[in-house]
Amino acid sequence: MSVRALGSVGAGEIAARLGVQRATVDQWRQRGIFPKPRWTVGGRPAWDWAGQVEAWAQKTGRLPTFDDA
Repeated sequence: MSVRALGSVGAGEIAARLGVQRATVDQWRQRGIFPKPRWTVGGRPAWDWAGQVEAWAQKTGRLPTFDDA
């Protein structure tokens, strides 16, 4: 099974899903408040969206919510 099939995401995709700039994700990493990458894909760090990033974002209040109202 490929890493992509496992739900891997890079910093740019994380930024887009969380509604922040790519530089914000980089700053979180530099400050040590963001999960460490699970894989390296093409020489770049990659994370497991559901298993790492989504859980972290929800825990820290950074996961966007979409209200129907």
